[in-house]
Amino acid sequence: MQTFRHFARFGCASLRSVGLLGALVLVGCTNLPSGQKPSQPVELSIFSINDFHGHIQPKSPTPLSPRLPDPQTGEIKPQAAGGVAYLATVLDKLRSQRTNQVFVAAGDLVGASPQMSSLLKDEPTVSALGELGLAVSSLGNHDLDAGLPELLRKSRGECAIGGCAWPEFKGASFPYLAANMFESETGKRVLPSHVIKEVGGLKIALVGAVTRDVPKVIVPKAIVGLRFADEADTLNALVPQLRASGAQVLVAIMHEGAMYDGAANDPTYACNGLKGRGVDIAKRLDPAYAIIISGHTHQAYTCKIDGRLMVQAGSFGGWLTESRLTLDAEGRVVDAQAVNHPVLQGIYAPNPAFVALVQRAAALTTVARNKPVADLTRGATRSAVAPFGDSTLGNLVADAHLAYAKKRGAVDVGMTNSGGIRADLTVEPGRTVTLSDLFAIQPFSNDLIAMTITGAQLQELIRRQLPKRPGAATLQVSANLNYQWSQAEGAEAKLESITVDGKPLDLTRDYRVVVNNFMADGGNDLNIFKQGRDRMTVGPDIDAFEEWLRDNPKAVDQIASGRIVRK
Repeated sequence: MQTFRHFARFGCASLRSVGLLGALVLVGCTNLPSGQKPSQPVELSIFSINDFHGHIQPKSPTPLSPRLPDPQTGEIKPQAAGGVAYLATVLDKLRSQRTNQVFVAAGDLVGASPQMSSLLKDEPTVSALGELGLAVSSLGNHDLDAGLPELLRKSRGECAIGGCAWPEFKGASFPYLAANMFESETGKRVLPSHVIKEVGGLKIALVGAVTRDVPKVIVPKAIVGLRFADEADTLNALVPQLRASGAQVLVAIMHEGAMYDGAANDPTYACNGLKGRGVDIAKRLDPAYAIIISGHTHQAYTCKIDGRLMVQAGSFGGWLTESRLTLDAEGRVVDAQAVNHPVLQGIYAPNPAFVALVQRAAALTTVARNKPVADLTRGATRSAVAPFGDSTLGNLVADAHLAYAKKRGAVDVGMTNSGGIRADLTVEPGRTVTLSDLFAIQPFSNDLIAMTITGAQLQELIRRQLPKRPGAATLQVSANLNYQWSQAEGAEAKLESITVDGKPLDLTRDYRVVVNNFMADGGNDLNIFKQGRDRMTVGPDIDAFEEWLRDNPKAVDQIASGRIVRK
């Protein structure tokens, strides 16, 4: 593909050796003979993205509009951001200003992707990121959605049975890294733990890890035979090996992160309020690691934890993080700075070569993506009106699942997980909502499973949704299921009441519930569903949503929050 080869020079890397189980060694981005230490401090720029999720397209259904100052008026307002062609332009501009640099990703490059990528097995995304000169990516949980064999196929550039979906597909030109993923039986690593790259006369170890919570956040069948170890413990254990290999600078790239309500760039790096597993990992991580590139939580931040940078670039290619480390001749950090650059479409011109790639993917998928569903007068949001409450879109999806299941058997209640709803339902005047819009909301191609549980089990399931930790997500419920809860200052949350079809929940009777297969298999620690009896596959969740909106276009007008209420 001749259109992209000019970008390859910015990757500054040539492969010296490759092994699935060992390390990779890359050489590039240096003006010094190999092995010669710099006599002056070296400035290393690390460009990073995370949680791209196949969002190569620049507009709907890409759900990213960061609130930033308008370049013309200064007004704080949502602005369109992201798209691989715009990312290419920003990356190109910044690279041209830096001598010693490397471009990395912190996982979830694919999975839960819009149809423009997913219908083509995410091959356009893998190709595009390779053409951007991506050096490495840590593994993300959603990179495994289709299973390890499919990930390895794409990595090797092999075609699936029936041929490649993307013409001339050559696979990933970058390795996936997962130091903490092992075969359960043998204890062997499945993917490389790290690569060593020579930059500016220094040997840089890029070390990757995936969240240890993978089994909780994807369907079990995708990770059969795999085990995931603690991130910090694994990375710490690698330090002697990395040093013995001559690595002077260690960079941790992990698909795990923190939650943060502050600005994408904190000039003090204090990031007051930063919390979550990423913070705990950072505090336990060996000081030998100079910086932590994080992901998974879809947050944009530039922070320092115990004096060490931890950064994240939001999601969907809407941000590009630039971390600048000033290093002495021994690789010690003299200074560390970082900035999140918004990939704003109103400021940058898209790169023509990548525009052509997106147009090609659009042409190959246009019929499926543009299938009309319904003309709607309003949209719905996935954000809960109140913490630990329901959302208008969550309600709409749960209602759709219940209605679809009722047509195919006796079902009492519908429930869906908040994390399975990936975008808002947006409506534009004069534009019909299409299948592509719905797929952006429910991109996992889940099946709906009907099962029988007791009233006591349903009560316990709801009780477990009550507030326990920051950032916990609440299951969304169909209109006929309502509950109230309370929480006094400093006390545990208390479940006050539950009704089904307007009647108090009967703990002694059975209820038929419909949920997606991720929930049915115990995802998100919903192990009660694994005890469900008389399981029946109802059909695809996307079909249920499509049918509901097609047959009930006024349902969005009537939907409201208030099914889950704090007293």
